[in-house]
Order: sequence, then structure tokens, then C-alpha cells
Amino acid sequence: MTALFSLPIHNRAGICRHNFGLLGGVLIALTPIALQAAPASGEFVANKRCELFQSKNKQTNPDNWQSNIGERYPVAEILGNSSNPDWLRVRTNAASSPLRWIKGDCGQYNAAATAPAESIATAQPAANVEPTQTSLTSKSTAVKSENSQERGTPEKRQGNVCQIEDNYDSNVLALSWQSTFCELYGSRKAECRALSQTSDAPQWQHFSLHGLWPNRQQCGTRYGFCSSVKQQPSDFCDYPEVPLNASVQKNLEEVMPSARYGSCLERHEWWKHGTCRNQDPNDYFLLATQLTQEVNASAWVQQFIHDRIGKKVTQQELNQSFDASFGQGAHTKVTLDCAKGLLSEIRISLPQVINSSDSLPSLLAKAPKAKKTNCPATLLIDNPN
Repeated sequence: MTALFSLPIHNRAGICRHNFGLLGGVLIALTPIALQAAPASGEFVANKRCELFQSKNKQTNPDNWQSNIGERYPVAEILGNSSNPDWLRVRTNAASSPLRWIKGDCGQYNAAATAPAESIATAQPAANVEPTQTSLTSKSTAVKSENSQERGTPEKRQGNVCQIEDNYDSNVLALSWQSTFCELYGSRKAECRALSQTSDAPQWQHFSLHGLWPNRQQCGTRYGFCSSVKQQPSDFCDYPEVPLNASVQKNLEEVMPSARYGSCLERHEWWKHGTCRNQDPNDYFLLATQLTQEVNASAWVQQFIHDRIGKKVTQQELNQSFDASFGQGAHTKVTLDCAKGLLSEIRISLPQVINSSDSLPSLLAKAPKAKKTNCPATLLIDNPN
């Protein structure tokens, strides 16, 4: 009886050993091989704002850098399909780890393009880019806000209400400090190259008009593109021209260097924001220019800011001086925006209705509270030198 049962047991063991070896081979064959990055060249053209990671695996992003829409980034490495990579390692001007990883679906990879070193794209920290106020219908050119979420964004909940003109409930006047803009972001811009030739240009002494943005609370930062133009092109100068009369154009050029030197910010501001105010472009830019001039003519700019260019100031000092010029508590209607400890921009909250005869203090008194600042307690008012 013992001999009778020993053979089947031996056979079963043999079969098990055989099957285990076969199964192990199959499992090894099916185990995914980790992809390795390969050296590459060419350029990557970003068509939406995406994070630029120091480490794509750990999702680390020192200084919270993001791509700029339309910018061309020299490519150093790719991961994935050579014609449609999952990730690309691109060269940026970030001070910390200039080689950064970006997702392949954030733009278009062109392996044949030549991207010289001097054309390294100017990425930006997320906190300093203009809020993108729309979602685009074209997937390949989709523009996402730096703080939009995958689900439940206001424009998804509200349909196209965020692209209907004259449907806003407040405004924001965005004014840039030109020296910080040129130093950190716009060194290749025509206006920055021109202004760099002289350190005493008036544009270094006051704020520059970024834009007058009508806002709708339920749309978050995505209220915009309320005309036939529904998306941002790769270059601002690819927008249709904005018909302005000579006097409006002249005054605009005094407060918006981009309009003076031909990099076309005024086109972007009109087609993205101005079209939502249901105004003639001349009226829109006349109002924006007047508001900017009132800020720049104030004691806050002419005395406090001007006397502290190249110096450090505290937020408390800035707020107290702003209140002295525009009324008690006026500073609560202003968001100070900083980058790397430098004052980059101020965003002034304004009410829905703005008449040309309204003074800025009266408008601030009726305006909603501004968002919190990202500035440190002590910041530097940048000097062009």
C-alpha cells in the first residue's frame, strides 16, 4: 500500500515544481520594466500652466514654479514615447534647480526644433502669474488657472456664465512693479530690454498697468473671454488688434510699457478682460489709465514708495501709508503680491460700478475685501540697478 501511494504523491510534487517554474517565468515576463529617461533635444512649447518639478517622483517644486503659456523650453531629457513623451526635463531660469520636469500633456514636444541656450523660457512662480479666468474648448490649448481643481470648478458648475459680458460683480485693478517684473519674468520682453538702457526711466519709479479685471464671484478667477475670442494664443501679438484712438493710445503707453514697446499686453487685457465689461475699448483703457494715474499720483507712491526704492519695508508700514493716502482701512482692499521677497504687484479691489468721476478713496470704501497677501512681513521694493 505504501508503494501504491508514493508514486502519485511524487508525481504531484513534480507537477507542482514544473508548474511553479512555468508560472514564475510568466510573472517575470509580465513584470513592467521601469522606464528610464533618455537624453533628448528640441523644444517643448507649453500650452497651459503646469508645475515644473525638481523631482517628478517626489513632486517637489522649490519656489512653486510653473510654465508660461506659449513659452518654449529647451529639452534635456524625455521619459516615454519619443514622439509623445509622458514627461520632459526642460531648462528654465529657476534659481534653484533650473532643470525641471513637466508633464507631456502640458504642451507640444518638437524634437526637430532648435532651442539655443539664450532662449531659455522664463517660468514663473505660481503666485505671480495673472489668474487664468476661463477654461478653453480646445483640449490641446487648454488654459488652466494655477488654482483651479479637477472637479467642481465654477465654470463647470455654471456652464458659460463665466464668459458672458456685463455679468460681473466687482473689479480688480492690477498694477505691476516694473523692476521686479523685468528682473524675474520679463528680461526677454521688448519693454524690459529697452528700459534696461537707463536706470532713471520714469517707468521704474511708479506702477505699471497690468490690467483692469472684471470679476464674478461664482466664477472664482475664471471670468473672462466674453467675445468671439475664447482662448489665449501662444503670443499676445497673435490676438486681433485693438482699435484705440491716438489720445487713448498715447496715455496708455505712459502706464503700460508693453503697449509702448510692442509686446501687446493691451491686446490680451482687452480680449480676455475688457470684453467682459461691455465697453468700447477706448472707454475701457481710458478708465484703466485714469485709475492707474491716480494711484501713481498719490503720496503713497510719490513719497512713500519712491523714497524706499531699493530698500526693505514692512507690510505694516505699507498699509499705514496706503491708508494715509486713500482712507482708513483702505489697505484691506489691496492684495500685495511678492516673489522672492520682492514686491511684484498690487491688486486693488474695486466695486462693480466705476464712474470716471469717482475718486479712488470713494471706490475703495465700496469695494469688497481683498484676498490675503503672499508677501513676507518685510519685503523689498526692487531697484532696477
